[in-house]
Amino acid sequence: MSRFFNVLLVGSLIFNISCASMFSGTSEKIRVRSDVPGTKLYLNDEEIGTDEATVKIAKKKLKDSQIIARKEGCKSKKVDIETKFDPTTLLGLFLDFGIVTIGLIDWASTGAVFEAERTNYVLNPVCNSPKS
Repeated sequence: MSRFFNVLLVGSLIFNISCASMFSGTSEKIRVRSDVPGTKLYLNDEEIGTDEATVKIAKKKLKDSQIIARKEGCKSKKVDIETKFDPTTLLGLFLDFGIVTIGLIDWASTGAVFEAERTNYVLNPVCNSPKS
């Protein structure tokens, strides 16, 4: 009976954890600020703050996310959040050759196989400067 519980325990650990998810998390904290006072900051058209903001984004949604700086009378500035491969994911190769931990959990389920290339942004709308 104890062998059954050992197999069950190991199996549940493999199916419920993965290296990138466990060590790097399944979300990123992105900080955005603007040097132009009164700038409204958006994440995918949802307002997140004025002049500066910190937002938590699920890693699975990073690739589809865009930060926007808007101010009345100015041209909006947009930037896509760029991602890179999280090398911590490769530790899953030692658990189950990466089949479940990398393929199913880190890639398909949590998106933890990727991380944000940058977590700090300075985004300024383009405002016309007064002519001298």
